[in-house]
Amino acid sequence: MKVVSPSTMRQMDRIATRDYAIPGVVLMENAGREVALAVKNMWIQQKHKAPTKIALFCGKGNNGGDGFVAARHLANMGFDIIVFIMANPDSITGDAVVNLEIIKNMGLRIKVIDEESDLDEVMGMTRNASILVDAMFGTGLRGRVRGIAEKVIEMINKLKIPVIAVDVPSGICAETGKILGSAVKSKQTITMALPKTGLLFYPGVEYVGELLTADIGMPIKLVQSVEAEAELLDHEWVYRCFKEYPADAHKGTFGRVFIIAGSVGMTGAASLSGMAAVKSGAGLVTIGTSESLNDILEVKLTEAMTKPLAETPGRCIGLAALNDALEFGNKCNAVVLGPGLSREDETQQFVRQFIQKCEVPIVIDADGINALAQCPQVLNEVQSPVIITPHPGEMARLLSTTLSKIQQDRVTAVKTAARKFNCMAVLKGARTLIANSEGKLWINPTGNVGMATGGSGDVLSGMIGAFLARDMKPYEAAAAAVYLHGLAGDLAAEKQGEICLAAQELIDYLPKAVKDMKEYNDGK
Repeated sequence: MKVVSPSTMRQMDRIATRDYAIPGVVLMENAGREVALAVKNMWIQQKHKAPTKIALFCGKGNNGGDGFVAARHLANMGFDIIVFIMANPDSITGDAVVNLEIIKNMGLRIKVIDEESDLDEVMGMTRNASILVDAMFGTGLRGRVRGIAEKVIEMINKLKIPVIAVDVPSGICAETGKILGSAVKSKQTITMALPKTGLLFYPGVEYVGELLTADIGMPIKLVQSVEAEAELLDHEWVYRCFKEYPADAHKGTFGRVFIIAGSVGMTGAASLSGMAAVKSGAGLVTIGTSESLNDILEVKLTEAMTKPLAETPGRCIGLAALNDALEFGNKCNAVVLGPGLSREDETQQFVRQFIQKCEVPIVIDADGINALAQCPQVLNEVQSPVIITPHPGEMARLLSTTLSKIQQDRVTAVKTAARKFNCMAVLKGARTLIANSEGKLWINPTGNVGMATGGSGDVLSGMIGAFLARDMKPYEAAAAAVYLHGLAGDLAAEKQGEICLAAQELIDYLPKAVKDMKEYNDGK
């Protein structure tokens, strides 16, 4: 699903009005009706035990206009409605004032909130409401929320009544997801036409609740043609990445993966990455590791093969292994380089030279990325497609910046890395981001805090390698693996909770994640 910025959404509104002759008041009508239906559905879920009173907080712009439309429809459904207006009614213009006049003529209760002294009365009037509707700011908010609006937001959050936000919870920057002073904590957000970028990034995502996208009648050609800022991954998108194979396919058809991984104390990283590749459908998986550690992996692994490589005195992969590793790797369909390799100097030299000479698609993870921190220009000398999978700290080292700066603007960081190093970049973390060198961005909605555990990234690297070996394009392999990796984590957490989630469970639940995705698409 496409994800757009507020400015792109406003452009879509203008094109719908100008080129398709759809009046703005029609779009507002459709939006408000969708909000009213969402309120009704939430009320039904409360099993009719809740009061029928619905309180709507409306601003003076189009977001408030959507609220006025919703109020009319809800009143017609039999709900007890009260509308609070966060502005002088005389300042309301355009399509919004048309709908304000309608609810005035209907005799709906309307109260203007002028000053802080009104809040005690407002709180009393809303205390027994079953649902609140936030239609104050939407995508139009620019600066920090101040004054009476800030006080109203704080009051709404204190009431502990379920809130449905219209388009964007008030106080959230619709582009970045940053909190502009105070923000409404919503149970559900009904966003119009397409999701806005700020609804999908932290910390804003914590205020969104359940995100629903409302069809407000935007022409399908307009939606298809818009240059969106990002793509939100979902079951349907990921399923399209998997191609059909003939019934007489054999293990060679599903590709060969070579995983160069492991060092003393880090054989688990190699094992997890290898097993993830096996479970992700690779035909043949071979793990190359230090020769003195090879026996350990042969005991740990059944389905994956092993290849002992020449090592350093510290029992890490050494430069003497380079030609052997390249000869084997270049006969495979994909290489994964880095899980648990160590930061020993000679091993890092091996990594850099291997990357320069590798002729097949390569996934660079963990210590593979750390080996590039002092000379990331090596990535511009590669002969084959590259996918890097840094966590924020590794990305900071790669871009010679700080962790806090990476986290402040993750979108810019992942796009910068992809463009600068001419590769696919996967910035791991809450809402993992994937970018290509042309600036296209994919946002992953799956995953949970329980996945923040050792080995989780090793599993992901093995999955990406397997999908590359199965002949997916680099962007498909990266995005599909990230999505299913998070989905497996969500399924595991649903069954056993987040606290006890370990990396092995991601592999165990991967088949169910793939099965759920397939069943969803087969049922469409």
